[in-house]
Amino acid sequence: MSEHSTPLHPEVRKFHGLGAAFFPEHHPRETWREYVELLSAANLSFVRMAEFTWDKMEPREGKFDFEWLDTAWGMLWEKGIRVILCTPTAVPPRWACDRYPDILPVLEDGKTYGFGVRRYTCPTSPSYRRLTARLAGELARHYGHNPQLLAWQIDNEFGHPFCFCERCRRQFQDWCRARFGTIQRFNDELVTQFWGQTVTDFAEIDLPNTSPSPSRWLMYHHFVSDMTIACFREQIDELRKARTSAPITTNMMITWYGYDHEGMGRHLNVIAGDHYGLSSLPLFGTRFTNEMFSTAFLRGIRHGQPNWFLEFQPCGALPGMIRWEALTQVGLGAELIDYFRFDTCASGDERDHYGIVGVHRQPGRDYAEITQVAGDLRQARDVLDGSAPQPAKVAFLYTFANHCEFARYPKSAEFSGPCGNGYSLHLSRHFQALAQQNIACDLVYPEDDFSAYAVIVAPALYILPRALAEKLAAFVTAGGTLLLSSFSGLADEFAKIRDIPVPGPLGEVFGIQVRNYMGTREDAGPISIIPTGKLDFTPLVDVRWIDEVLPQVDDVQVLGRFANPFFDGVAAITRRPYGKGWAYYLGSILTEAGYDVFYRALARQLDLRPTLALPDGLFASIRTKGDRQLIFLNNPNTEARELTLANGYTDLFSGQSVSGTVTLKPFEVRVVVKMLS
Repeated sequence: MSEHSTPLHPEVRKFHGLGAAFFPEHHPRETWREYVELLSAANLSFVRMAEFTWDKMEPREGKFDFEWLDTAWGMLWEKGIRVILCTPTAVPPRWACDRYPDILPVLEDGKTYGFGVRRYTCPTSPSYRRLTARLAGELARHYGHNPQLLAWQIDNEFGHPFCFCERCRRQFQDWCRARFGTIQRFNDELVTQFWGQTVTDFAEIDLPNTSPSPSRWLMYHHFVSDMTIACFREQIDELRKARTSAPITTNMMITWYGYDHEGMGRHLNVIAGDHYGLSSLPLFGTRFTNEMFSTAFLRGIRHGQPNWFLEFQPCGALPGMIRWEALTQVGLGAELIDYFRFDTCASGDERDHYGIVGVHRQPGRDYAEITQVAGDLRQARDVLDGSAPQPAKVAFLYTFANHCEFARYPKSAEFSGPCGNGYSLHLSRHFQALAQQNIACDLVYPEDDFSAYAVIVAPALYILPRALAEKLAAFVTAGGTLLLSSFSGLADEFAKIRDIPVPGPLGEVFGIQVRNYMGTREDAGPISIIPTGKLDFTPLVDVRWIDEVLPQVDDVQVLGRFANPFFDGVAAITRRPYGKGWAYYLGSILTEAGYDVFYRALARQLDLRPTLALPDGLFASIRTKGDRQLIFLNNPNTEARELTLANGYTDLFSGQSVSGTVTLKPFEVRVVVKMLS
């Protein structure tokens, strides 16, 4: 963990179980107690509240009203239900927008984004920052020492629209002055000579919506990240100034590139995210690997520390899936899961985003399923408290700079994805290929301690600062295995292409050069990768990209070559011993089936073993506490599957012994306990 990170709060080490977002302000007061009774009967331990209530808390500037919220808290406390309290700063009230128009951002097309939706805010707005800091301070003084307060959530899914107002332009100029020092260095690093964009003074620098270039876009995204983090740190400072005892977090949108998650994470006590994983087409792989990737992303932000989920999908799933997803995430290490939402809103833009109970307040199947799993987890809380996920030997390197680079410049259809998520999707395909073998995997960020892992996979490390290259080289020298793939090492931290061939500053480690590369073409005919015998895999077909890899030293071993009339025999996959470790290079983009074949062969060669040997399609995750293992046996399929267990296992919830043939029903997670001594 970075020396600048906020210490881990004691509440974060506890298992809190299940809760749900509750919006009493959306309903008549006479119905509130009925909702609270339903919350309590569902075995939910906490609620999350007030994320969009600035207009109710401060109906007029400087006049605060918490009476309605106090009333709701009182009803909840009668049932022992604690509260995660949000600062409701994602939706400034109408009076604030009218009185302080500097709050409103200017979008990339030059149009002002205004009142009526949400997140119509600019991170450099002095009015927004002053008003939100004051509101956070009032909340902290009113609720900060209340024992019912479980945690603070800063804002909601924070991260402003990318703003291009005149104030942002001036502050971007100041940011560049601090970053580059001289205008000559700015021009040199960003190669402003292209299209005659050279400037003679920092005051002449424009935003990239009018002066576009990859380097300027990357610098702009770093600037926006810095401004966003600084903006929300002011709320955090107000909370801490009041000496509140509760941990501070926020509900991050997983893989959103509007700010550097790792950078923001240093100022929080716990990392939490939003996760809607029960769709029929999960974003990051199959059902289980999608859950695993999402958790790995969050845990990596604070370098393996526990994570929470502050928005979690409760509806729209087949029977059994709600329980399956909750137990899957608990098995992967989640300490708190908050459903969005408990109550359904009768109107508004999210009218049709159904809650656990409808406006009619008549519980249905989703409510019953949540009640059961929440009760089971409450019963097991003492056992789960203090347990931790099994450490992984494999990590995938994730960087904010590369996320921004591929979001603006995908380069290939393989890096296209919704909301600029192409980099995450590409990385998740590599991740899935190992995770679906039941091999535990983490995500790591550049500041992590790489020595905790035996293998690091770095797909598409296009932006590669020299300091990170040196850290990766040291990892290999010390005995680690590093896998690099196509689109790696091309550019420096300013998105400027280097004057040395791919893989750039890691060329010495890998002992190769890539001077020619291209996407596959129909007129070239089918292209495959054929093994040479040093890595046991069946031919990789339907290749999507060609790096013409040129070994530069004798100890480079070619593991696979392209097979095609135009590229026949060209090296595609190599490895090289370096120091005490190994450097692997995959010079291609593959289909999901191709990655599966490649990574199965790689796992065999590197002796990467599954968490538990199980039939294909079944998964296991393990939490350990002292000499006790909690093994979550997972069937994410729509049909029943069987597995065999030896003696010595006990069902966590029933206390019964489990051995022999075990049948897991569709979407069943069976939690068994095994004593290690």
